[in-house]
Amino acid sequence: MGLREVAGHVGISPGYLSDLENEKVPPPSEKVILDMAFTLGVDKGELLKAASKVDPELSEYVAQEPRAADFLRMAKKQGYRNGDWDKLTQLVKIMELGKDKEKKP
Repeated sequence: MGLREVAGHVGISPGYLSDLENEKVPPPSEKVILDMAFTLGVDKGELLKAASKVDPELSEYVAQEPRAADFLRMAKKQGYRNGDWDKLTQLVKIMELGKDKEKKP
Protein backbone atom coordinates (compact mmCIF):
# COMPACT_ATOMS: atom_id res chain seq x y z
CA MET A 1 0.00 0.00 0.00
CA GLY A 2 1.47 3.35 -0.99
CA LEU A 3 1.75 6.50 1.06
CA ARG A 4 -1.12 8.23 -0.76
CA GLU A 5 -3.40 5.24 -0.34
CA VAL A 6 -2.67 4.92 3.37
CA ALA A 7 -3.16 8.66 3.87
CA GLY A 8 -6.49 8.49 2.02
CA HIS A 9 -7.75 5.59 4.15
CA VAL A 10 -6.69 7.31 7.36
CA GLY A 11 -8.03 10.73 6.34
CA ILE A 12 -4.77 12.67 6.47
CA SER A 13 -2.71 14.31 3.76
CA PRO A 14 0.15 12.41 2.10
CA GLY A 15 2.48 15.28 3.03
CA TYR A 16 1.56 14.97 6.70
CA LEU A 17 2.08 11.20 6.58
CA SER A 18 5.48 11.73 4.96
CA ASP A 19 6.38 14.21 7.71
CA LEU A 20 5.32 11.65 10.33
CA GLU A 21 7.48 8.98 8.73
CA ASN A 22 10.45 11.33 8.70
CA GLU A 23 9.81 12.51 12.28
CA LYS A 24 9.38 16.14 11.16
CA VAL A 25 6.17 16.52 13.18
CA PRO A 26 5.05 15.23 16.59
CA PRO A 27 3.10 11.95 16.74
CA PRO A 28 -0.54 12.20 15.64
CA SER A 29 -3.60 11.83 17.83
CA GLU A 30 -4.62 8.48 19.22
CA LYS A 31 -7.50 8.33 16.72
CA VAL A 32 -5.16 8.75 13.75
CA ILE A 33 -2.85 6.09 15.17
CA LEU A 34 -5.76 3.67 15.61
CA ASP A 35 -6.92 4.37 12.05
CA MET A 36 -3.38 3.74 10.77
CA ALA A 37 -3.13 0.46 12.68
CA PHE A 38 -6.44 -0.72 11.24
CA THR A 39 -5.52 0.35 7.71
CA LEU A 40 -2.11 -1.30 7.86
CA GLY A 41 -3.32 -4.38 9.72
CA VAL A 42 -0.78 -3.95 12.50
CA ASP A 43 -1.04 -4.13 16.27
CA LYS A 44 -2.44 -0.88 17.61
CA GLY A 45 -0.50 -1.31 20.83
CA GLU A 46 2.82 -1.22 19.00
CA LEU A 47 1.95 1.98 17.14
CA LEU A 48 0.60 3.66 20.27
CA LYS A 49 3.72 2.66 22.19
CA ALA A 50 6.00 3.99 19.44
CA ALA A 51 4.15 7.32 19.63
CA SER A 52 4.16 7.35 23.47
CA LYS A 53 0.37 7.45 23.45
CA VAL A 54 -2.17 5.62 25.61
CA ASP A 55 -4.90 3.47 24.10
CA PRO A 56 -8.21 5.36 24.52
CA GLU A 57 -9.80 2.13 25.80
CA LEU A 58 -7.32 2.11 28.68
CA SER A 59 -7.85 5.78 29.43
CA GLU A 60 -11.60 5.16 29.57
CA TYR A 61 -11.14 2.13 31.86
CA VAL A 62 -8.92 4.07 34.27
CA ALA A 63 -11.41 6.95 34.27
CA GLN A 64 -14.25 4.56 35.17
CA GLU A 65 -12.24 2.57 37.74
CA PRO A 66 -10.78 5.00 40.30
CA ARG A 67 -8.84 2.20 42.00
CA ALA A 68 -7.04 1.47 38.74
CA ALA A 69 -5.78 5.05 38.73
CA ASP A 70 -4.81 4.73 42.41
CA PHE A 71 -2.90 1.54 41.66
CA LEU A 72 -1.03 3.17 38.78
CA ARG A 73 -0.13 6.12 40.98
CA MET A 74 1.21 3.73 43.61
CA ALA A 75 3.18 1.80 40.97
CA LYS A 76 4.71 5.05 39.73
CA LYS A 77 5.58 6.15 43.27
CA GLN A 78 7.16 2.75 43.95
CA GLY A 79 9.10 2.95 40.70
CA TYR A 80 7.75 -0.21 39.07
CA ARG A 81 9.90 -1.35 36.15
CA ASN A 82 9.68 -4.12 33.53
CA GLY A 83 10.60 -6.93 35.90
CA ASP A 84 8.03 -5.77 38.43
CA TRP A 85 5.28 -5.70 35.81
CA ASP A 86 6.27 -9.19 34.62
CA LYS A 87 6.05 -10.53 38.17
CA LEU A 88 2.74 -8.78 38.75
CA THR A 89 1.33 -10.23 35.52
CA GLN A 90 2.39 -13.74 36.58
CA LEU A 91 0.82 -13.23 40.00
CA VAL A 92 -2.47 -12.07 38.50
CA LYS A 93 -2.56 -15.14 36.24
CA ILE A 94 -1.79 -17.50 39.13
CA MET A 95 -4.45 -15.92 41.32
CA GLU A 96 -6.91 -15.87 38.40
CA LEU A 97 -7.92 -12.30 39.15
CA GLY A 98 -10.38 -10.59 36.87
CA LYS A 99 -13.36 -12.07 35.11
CA ASP A 100 -14.96 -15.13 36.64
CA LYS A 101 -13.36 -18.20 35.21
CA GLU A 102 -14.93 -21.61 34.78
CA LYS A 103 -13.59 -23.96 37.40
CA LYS A 104 -12.23 -27.17 35.94
CA PRO A 105 -13.04 -30.27 38.00
